[in-house]
Amino acid sequence: MFLSLPASCSRSVRVHKLIDGIGINFSSDSIVTRSPSNQNMLRMKFVGFKMIFIIALSLMGSVVNSKETSEFKLPPNFNPTRYELDINTYLEDKFMFEGLATIFVTCIEATNTIVLHSNSLNIDNESVSVIDTFGFLFPVNSTYSDPNKDLMYVSSTEKFKPGDKYVLTIPFSGNITDQLAGYYKSSYVDKESNQTRWLAVTQFEPADARRAFPCFDEPEYKATFKIFLGHKKGLTSISNMKFMKQINCSLKPDYVIDEFEESVPMSTYLVAYMVSDFVYTETNSGYDQVKFRIISRKDAVNQTKFAINVGPKVLKYYEDYFDEKFPLQKQDMAAIPDFSAGAMENWGLVTYRETELLIDPDVATIYNVHGVAEVIAHELAHQWFGNLVTMKWWTDLWLNEGFATYVAARGVDYLYPEWNSFQVETVQNFLRVLDLDSLQSSHPVSVAVGHPDEIAQIFDTISYTKGSYLLHMMNTFLGEDTFKQGIRNYIHKHKFANAEQDDLWSSLTEEAHRQGTLDKNLTVKQIMDTWTLQTGYPVLNVVRNYSAGTVTLSQERYLTNKSNGTNNKSCWWIPITMTTSKDFNQTNAKSWLNCENNNLTTPLAKDNEWVIYNMQIAGLYRVLYDTRNWMSIISTLNDPTKYETIPMLNRVQLIFDSLSFSQVGDLDYEITFQLLKYLKHEKEYAPWLAAFHGLAPINNLLKRTPNHAMFQNYMQRMLSSVYSKFGNMNGQTEGFEKINFKNIVTAEACGHQIKNCTQQALDLFRKWMKTIDPDNNNILPIELKPVIYCQALKCGGVDEWNFLWERYQRSNLGHEKESILYALGCSSRKLLLQRYLNWSLDKSIIRKQDAYTVFYSVAKNDAGFSVAKDFLYRKIADISKYYRPRGDHVGRYVNVIGSQMKTKEELGEIQTFIDISSGHLKGADLVINQTIETIKRNTEWTSKFSNTIVNYMVQ
Repeated sequence: MFLSLPASCSRSVRVHKLIDGIGINFSSDSIVTRSPSNQNMLRMKFVGFKMIFIIALSLMGSVVNSKETSEFKLPPNFNPTRYELDINTYLEDKFMFEGLATIFVTCIEATNTIVLHSNSLNIDNESVSVIDTFGFLFPVNSTYSDPNKDLMYVSSTEKFKPGDKYVLTIPFSGNITDQLAGYYKSSYVDKESNQTRWLAVTQFEPADARRAFPCFDEPEYKATFKIFLGHKKGLTSISNMKFMKQINCSLKPDYVIDEFEESVPMSTYLVAYMVSDFVYTETNSGYDQVKFRIISRKDAVNQTKFAINVGPKVLKYYEDYFDEKFPLQKQDMAAIPDFSAGAMENWGLVTYRETELLIDPDVATIYNVHGVAEVIAHELAHQWFGNLVTMKWWTDLWLNEGFATYVAARGVDYLYPEWNSFQVETVQNFLRVLDLDSLQSSHPVSVAVGHPDEIAQIFDTISYTKGSYLLHMMNTFLGEDTFKQGIRNYIHKHKFANAEQDDLWSSLTEEAHRQGTLDKNLTVKQIMDTWTLQTGYPVLNVVRNYSAGTVTLSQERYLTNKSNGTNNKSCWWIPITMTTSKDFNQTNAKSWLNCENNNLTTPLAKDNEWVIYNMQIAGLYRVLYDTRNWMSIISTLNDPTKYETIPMLNRVQLIFDSLSFSQVGDLDYEITFQLLKYLKHEKEYAPWLAAFHGLAPINNLLKRTPNHAMFQNYMQRMLSSVYSKFGNMNGQTEGFEKINFKNIVTAEACGHQIKNCTQQALDLFRKWMKTIDPDNNNILPIELKPVIYCQALKCGGVDEWNFLWERYQRSNLGHEKESILYALGCSSRKLLLQRYLNWSLDKSIIRKQDAYTVFYSVAKNDAGFSVAKDFLYRKIADISKYYRPRGDHVGRYVNVIGSQMKTKEELGEIQTFIDISSGHLKGADLVINQTIETIKRNTEWTSKFSNTIVNYMVQ
């Protein structure tokens, strides 16, 4: 049902001209006067229109691979060129919107029906109209929707003709929901008045623009957008483009309508708008080309300084890196109290979860500061990769997300070179990708998708992190100059349009051949398709013949579940780099191991002590050596005067690979634990990070078993030397890497029950509890607050829990609230944890965006695992309903429980649960399959190693 405003409060001039017989000049998509001969027809058609206004969000929208046929894909019969959106927003009393979408389209193929997207919208079918090239009403005989496919059909008794242009006008309305998708509501409590304030904001990625207005909701259908937003006085509206003017409503004096400039061509998923009472901070950085604003609730204005400083600088860095000016006149960045993801790159209006944009540097950890800088850099990188050049279909999502992840790391490194964060992120990405992509149930970087539910599932480690690492790998084997110029050529060629993976390969190949950095007989496509079109990654097998003085290289796909066997058909173009000396700097590929040459034997001097492949982990692959070579490497590592002759990044790979190979039975655990002994003189953060990451599965699989105490003892001995350097929690530590080093060592020490660590945390926390005004006088060391919070609640009781919960309720800092939420799940009191989980599904207590954080923290807690599992089993229907329409969110709940299971009985238990609950797990197929495979892997490890591994942990 439509709620109307008086005509004087609408853009009535335009509509009245249509009623009075005004036609369309299709060459410019603007409205011009024509003969009034069709006046009566137009008046009859439009007489039922109720004036409305719309508000638009921004994200993605579509459903299928452009290379495949799908019932969810729009037929290629029409091309939209321009949208005019009039939207009126009602907050507080009605929480709904109503609007009029005027869509200028060109017919591509003859048809009787216009097909577009609509989801959960109320369409005034009787008032839908089409105007033809001559300004006459085109006969519409039926308008109907298919809610199962998100499709809307506008049919005519006459055929639309190829080449002709039409104007489709659709009145609609919808609810402003709390689903964190489409056009949704958020709220906060104003400190001064203690009143709840409401706002409405859009989130359209991956396929939710159709929830806000009828549209061609696929990324390939780029168009310009002219947006008008109606709202109550006292509120403000913002959208992608600059504000132009505001019109008062003479017959409804408490409403106004805001007009915005017409946009550049963009996909529907990037449309964005918001109505709120937020305030803004504007930059005075001197970067005059683009007006930069941070938009937030007024109580958080003091947390915007960091973002307003970082944003313009990183935008300018990208302009130089891509050699392409930012095409808009303004860039708003808005902090939203309720936000499903971390941030969204809408052109000209980037929206963020508060924790990813707002920060108080005086009380934030270095991890928080780095995180905000990285997310800002990520979203602004999208303005080129994603917004200016957009993938044709979600199959190539990685072109957006992989590039933004890779370039963001470079952007942060440019802003803060003293952090050495690019190298740290390289290590983190390497560890993350190798874990997930070793599952049979992983997926290719470039992955076919059909149903809209499938799109959301691929916003994962593969698209983001593996995509990023493959770009890093290309940079190393092509060289920085070739890579950067190839990217520039790609952007210049495809700007304001769409592109596919092959377009990127073509630009890089042309530049590589021009600069001579790639053999003329080789193309980037030939190499990189092996990395993006097939699942997984290779292990490089290195076997030396010491008597003959040769080395033989071969490859196969690396899988952590050996019961699945190996896929000998998989092969990659592997860039080969190696050394037998101290020269680890040659990261450009000197040779390639490929499908045609997959068993390569080359000379290697007999007297070489060891050989190491994959210099500086420039390639995304593991390396498995023969036993003698491993022992030679271990001999060097265990010599405190020689271990640094192997560079830090290669030490990272040696640690992580050896632990992973032992986990699947390819390398004896005795060799791995011999290698790990060298850590007693390791001084760098990244190798320890790799060790903790690689040992975590052992800890996980020995939990709740008699042998876990033995592992705890091993970790205590292993940590003793390095913890002695960081043991004083109040000690000062400077520098990004050193602080992260101290944090991770302290967390591991407390987690493995080193008494000094646990007692310090509890003593400091209880001292804080006794301070006057603890909210403004937090005496805990800033960088270690998350560790101390968790340990204090684990060892404490109800008083500690209630004290920290009160701090959560009083805090105005997003990062602090996030740390507290996680720590509250660390309690050992099961009744507290049960209540806490129940609260997580109550939006009046804990924001919807934070519900999974609560569940995750409880589930990862030794005392909370069974509580969380029981909660999941009992509440699956409620959890599924809570997260609709995002089924992938529900899958994460199953995954965090399943990943900790390790017996056949547990596998059967959760499989039964999944079968019974299948109706509540729609849209989570990918993560469910990965969960089942992970449990099978855990079961296999448990049967082989759980009782024998303790023999190798005795030093």
